[in-house]
Amino acid sequence: MADDPGGGASSPQAGLAPANTPPPIVLIPLQTKNKSTFTVEIPRWLGWLFIISASSFLLFLSAFVAYRLMVPRFNVLPEILEDLGVDGVVMFRQYDRDDDGYLSLDEFEPLAHRLLETNETHIYDVPIEEDDHVVTLKTHFTPLILSSMSKDLNDVFGGSMNSLIGLQEWTKVFVEWKNFAARDFKAFLPENIALGEVYGISGFGSSSEDLKGATLSSNRYYPPKLYDDGILIHRILSMFHPRVFILSRFAPQGSVACIRAYNEEYLDIVFRVHAEFQLNEPPRYPFWFTPAQFAGNLVISRDGSNVVYFRMFVPTEQKLNIDMEWLNGPREHESMEVDIGRLPLMEVNMTAPSFAAMENGEDQREMQKTDPVQLMEDLAAIQWDEEISVVEARRILELKLYPFKKVPYFNFTDAYDRAKIEKKLVHSILLWGALDDQSC
Repeated sequence: MADDPGGGASSPQAGLAPANTPPPIVLIPLQTKNKSTFTVEIPRWLGWLFIISASSFLLFLSAFVAYRLMVPRFNVLPEILEDLGVDGVVMFRQYDRDDDGYLSLDEFEPLAHRLLETNETHIYDVPIEEDDHVVTLKTHFTPLILSSMSKDLNDVFGGSMNSLIGLQEWTKVFVEWKNFAARDFKAFLPENIALGEVYGISGFGSSSEDLKGATLSSNRYYPPKLYDDGILIHRILSMFHPRVFILSRFAPQGSVACIRAYNEEYLDIVFRVHAEFQLNEPPRYPFWFTPAQFAGNLVISRDGSNVVYFRMFVPTEQKLNIDMEWLNGPREHESMEVDIGRLPLMEVNMTAPSFAAMENGEDQREMQKTDPVQLMEDLAAIQWDEEISVVEARRILELKLYPFKKVPYFNFTDAYDRAKIEKKLVHSILLWGALDDQSC
């Protein structure tokens, strides 16, 4: 063996790494035409260590986020739980949307609307008396076509606080059919019999006159107490969904009607209802479902003892007939989202002519009768002394609710023909939805 420069004997293994030691990082210079570059070789064990560390961090982060979402950020003290009870704590957390243990004014607002009504007892299921006639109503409903909305629900929304959960889960009616007393429909009768004269049937009674034209809060979940004739409209529409508001947040509010035809025994009444539904409950933010309108027709005896025909429906002539508004945060003016869509079917109608509640000693008040043929025969047999067309009657109601319609509007092609005749310019208005209903 040769001596090293330092005078010590050099071992045959000197300068070599142990057999089990991973290979070192080697920097290999690469010569190019103009400059040198280096290639870095990283040991395989170091790469696996990085992957395992990154995966562990992401797993920990996911678990932490899930924990924060599922577990409240505040703890309820034992003495508070004892005084308030489990139900009280659960109710508090329903309205504490950010789960910080405090209710802001925005969080308290929907609870305030609910608390103001808790001391009132609302009985809307009016009993059918033995000497009355029974009217069976049946609902028909096809859910909103989600693809008709402009927003992509899969990309924009998700999670347990998704505001559109109520819409997505509303796939069937709340009550399929229900019996009413014929006398309940007296709510549609006018004080005076006058052909084509508009009168109110809900929304503008003495108890709510001060609300006429007012814009009402969107940060609510439960309908207010009802008065007078509005109860019947509520009972009918609640067959679709229990949280129905017959006084909508925006104008036109309420329901109107006019007599289309009459004779000495019967009245044919055409009506129009503007109402909306609240699809969510706490802790989710409110979601408002507003049909363009409910159009309707009622044929009833002058004394209200017999109902010949009833139908109420959301028109489908327009491509889009539903307005939707929802909150994605606590502040109404900052967190409001809007969209419109198409509802193929939402209708309630009579299934048979009204029948006696008691017949030959048999109680028929809970009986469901279906006889559409006889229903239409009875309707066709009525001869009217005076009448106007259904189209004219609906036009009269439309002008009452939307005074701007007194100025004639034409579709795109008809407008140019009319402009040539009258030698006037064309003022074209392009809208997302209809201007003369609530789908805009």
